[in-house]
Amino acid sequence: MMEKRWTIVEALRHSRHDWLNKIQLIKGNLSLKRIDRVNEIIQQIIIEAENETKLTNLQTERLAELLMTYHWQARHIQLEYEVLGEPRSLHAYDHMLATWCQRFLHMLEECSSPHVENYVTITIDLTENDMRLFVDYRGMLHEIEMVKQWIQKHSQYDAFTICEHAIHEHELTICAIIHLVE
Repeated sequence: MMEKRWTIVEALRHSRHDWLNKIQLIKGNLSLKRIDRVNEIIQQIIIEAENETKLTNLQTERLAELLMTYHWQARHIQLEYEVLGEPRSLHAYDHMLATWCQRFLHMLEECSSPHVENYVTITIDLTENDMRLFVDYRGMLHEIEMVKQWIQKHSQYDAFTICEHAIHEHELTICAIIHLVE
């Protein structure tokens, strides 16, 4: 499954739409004099911007594009991501990471119920010698066997190895590791 390639104009349009939504949310809460909520929204915007910066500093263009534009299409899974540790170039692993994540998210969309709120958080944790990818899903999986088979089939992908996972009807956790070669 190939993800949509965004033109510059489309990307700017989506970005402008996202920012207008955030500004309207702040404006609405200001008019209701909900200053605590405004501060929460602003803090969330700062966290998102910091994560975008860390993600782009990994020099993984395909992965960054996938994660940063995921919500620009109609989806029944809400995606969040974060980068922990000291960012460094993962350019050599970009294709592998983007392909695995793209296939994983596509499978998750097929196996998740569109009638409930589904959330997935992808955490990239960088240490001195490796990169760990943590996936945390909360929602409703209606095809648990299909998910188990997919994980088994894709547990070893190039330098990427799933070292732990747990699957239940309402949650899925995965820990994968890549031993980085300098």
